Amino acid sequence: MKLTEMEFENFGKCVQITNGVIDCIISIETGPRILRFGFTGEKNIFYIDKERRYKRPASHATAASEKHTMYYVYGGHRLQFCKSLQIDFPDNAPVVYSVPGEGVTFTPPKLKKEEIQLSYEIIMGKETSDIMIVHTAKNCSKETMLLGLFPATVLEGGGIAVLPQNQQTQPGLPNRTFNLWPGTDINDRRLFLGNRYLTVHQEPGNEKPFRIGTNNAPGWMAYAGNGFTLIKRFVANAQAAYPDSGSCCEVSLSADFAELSTLSPMYQVKPGETMKHVENLFLQHSDTLPSFTGEDEIKTWANQILN
Repeated sequence: MKLTEMEFENFGKCVQITNGVIDCIISIETGPRILRFGFTGEKNIFYIDKERRYKRPASHATAASEKHTMYYVYGGHRLQFCKSLQIDFPDNAPVVYSVPGEGVTFTPPKLKKEEIQLSYEIIMGKETSDIMIVHTAKNCSKETMLLGLFPATVLEGGGIAVLPQNQQTQPGLPNRTFNLWPGTDINDRRLFLGNRYLTVHQEPGNEKPFRIGTNNAPGWMAYAGNGFTLIKRFVANAQAAYPDSGSCCEVSLSADFAELSTLSPMYQVKPGETMKHVENLFLQHSDTLPSFTGEDEIKTWANQILN
């Protein structure tokens, strides 16, 4: 694995990590965000907001001088956390990075108001096209807190997200949950809801709100784009309590991108303790964007990308 400091787009100083097959670029003047992920010498599959169009006021700060700054989506891959609700905070301060072992760890300033220290480690093997991201949160307070992690990956528009349905059963109990956010239309043409899979199409320019969460027990979700497929794998615990009414993964859409998120269970984190949530992002080449006509076709496609 090779590590290089560099300037990237209009995000200032960044760190590039590559194994010669794939490469990542991570912001260190702000963030951290994984701003680029792709095959070496090929396009970036992540959406990045160079114009800073996606922003909103935020009350949580990473430093005293940032109390009234904006929260910028920036794009790429970011780490958020949940208490009773998902919390956005302006991660506009410089980031420290280190190479303590087999990966590279990126640590922003401690969230003083919440007394939480977030970080994540990116691990990239030799001659592989995947990365492992170990997301962590440390409770720096003197009280036990209920906490969950919420990493989100923002991908270029025009693709299709595929999520498997939970097939586990227990007599007398429901086995599939769907959570829709305000403004989301269950009859939206971008959504296909089947018994084994659901798919979500991102339509460039479509500004109609869309966000859905599910109890994804199989522990994977995929996004098929122009020339690539990205698979996000994670561990889902059917016995654990999840935020967002039991969602362990979510898909949301904007006019420019699709956002795929996984969620950790909610944990009681004692003072000084650290919780973790791990994702594996696996990148493949693909010739054409799939055109699904039914669930059997989705199953065939899923078996191909997962094996």
